[in-house]
Amino acid sequence: MRWTLFILFCLLGAPAHAVAIPGVTTGTSTSQQAAPEPSPEQKKAAYAALADVLENEASRNELIAQLREASTTPPTEPAPALAPPAAKDEKTVLENVTTVTRQYGDAFATRFAQLYRNITDAPHKPFNSQTFTNALTHFLFLAVAVFGFYSVIRLCALPLYRKMGLWARKKNRERSNWLQLPAMIVGAFIIDLLLLALTLFIGQMLSDNFHAGSRTIAFQQSLFLNAFALIEFFKAILRLIFCPNVPELRPFAIQDATARYWNRRMSSLSSLIGYGLIVAVPIISNQVNVQVGAMANVAIMLCITIWALYLIFKNKAEITQHLLSLAERSLAFFSLFIRAFALVWHWLASAYFIVLFFFSLFDPGNSLKFMMGATVRSLAIIGIAAFISG
Repeated sequence: MRWTLFILFCLLGAPAHAVAIPGVTTGTSTSQQAAPEPSPEQKKAAYAALADVLENEASRNELIAQLREASTTPPTEPAPALAPPAAKDEKTVLENVTTVTRQYGDAFATRFAQLYRNITDAPHKPFNSQTFTNALTHFLFLAVAVFGFYSVIRLCALPLYRKMGLWARKKNRERSNWLQLPAMIVGAFIIDLLLLALTLFIGQMLSDNFHAGSRTIAFQQSLFLNAFALIEFFKAILRLIFCPNVPELRPFAIQDATARYWNRRMSSLSSLIGYGLIVAVPIISNQVNVQVGAMANVAIMLCITIWALYLIFKNKAEITQHLLSLAERSLAFFSLFIRAFALVWHWLASAYFIVLFFFSLFDPGNSLKFMMGATVRSLAIIGIAAFISG
C-alpha cells in the first residue's frame, strides 16, 4: 500500500516541479535538470491505482490517515541566515572627553541651580535679637573656657616636651640607640592627643550643665565641640611635623623661623575653614536665616581660597628649593619622586583648595571632614616617606 502511494504521489507531483510561478524565484540551482514529463500510460496507471485505493474502504482510510499525518508534521526549520556582526561604534578619545565633560558640567550646573533656589526660595525666619544674644552668651562662655583650659594644660606640658626632646637628642648623638628620638616624637604626639581628649571631656561637662535648658544652645555647643576636636587634631598633626616650640622634637631639618611661619599660617587657615563652615554657617542659618548663612558660606570659602592661593604662589620658589635640597640628601630611589613632586606640588595644593571651595558650597560639613581626612592621610604618607628617605 505504501509503495503504491509513493508511486502515485511521484507521478501526480511531477508536473508541479516543472511549473514556473511568475514573480517567484525558485531555490533550485540552474545546473539541475527538470524532472521528465510522465507518459500517458504512466498517467493512466496512476489514475487506475488511485481509483482502486479510493474504492477500497480500508485503503481509503489509510490514505486519509497518512494525509492528515503529513499535514500535521511541522516543516523543517530553514537554516539561519549568516550575517556579519554589527560593527561597534567606537568613540574617539576626544568624544569620550567631551561626554565626560558634558556629564560633569550638567551635574555642576544642577548643583548651582539648587544652591540658587536655596538662597532665593528658602523661607525667611524672623530675627529675634534676645534669643540670639542669649545663645551667643552661652556659646562664647563655652568657647572661652575650652580654649583657655586647652592653652593652659599645653603650656604646662611644654617643659616635659623639652626634656623629652633634649634626652632623645643626647641619646641620638651618642649613637647608643636610634629609637629614642622617634619614640619621644611619637610619645609627645600621644600626650598632645591625651590633652585634647581631656579638654573635650571638660568641654562636654560644661556643655551639659550650661545650656539654659535650650536644645538649640546645646546643639550649637555640640557643633563647636565637634569642630574643636577635628581642627585641634589637625593642628596636632601640624605640631608633629613642624614642632615650632620644641625644635628638639622636630623630625625634619627645618629652620625655626620657617617652622613657626608655616605652622602659624596653616593653623590659622584650618581654624578659619573649620570654625567658619562647621560652626558659624549653621548658627547663622539657624539664628538669622538660610539666605544669610549661604552667603556667609560663600564669602568665607572665597576668602580662604584666595588666601591659600596667595600663600602657595608666594612661597612656591622657596618650597621647591627645599624639596630639591631634600632630594639631594635622600636615597636615589626616593630622590626621583621628591624631584617630581617639587615640580607639581603647587598645582596639587591649588587644586586641593579649589576643589574644597566648590564642594563646600553644596555640603560644607561633610566635604570639610572628607578633605581634612584626606589631608591627614596625605601628610602621614609624606612624613613617613620623608623619614625613610633620610
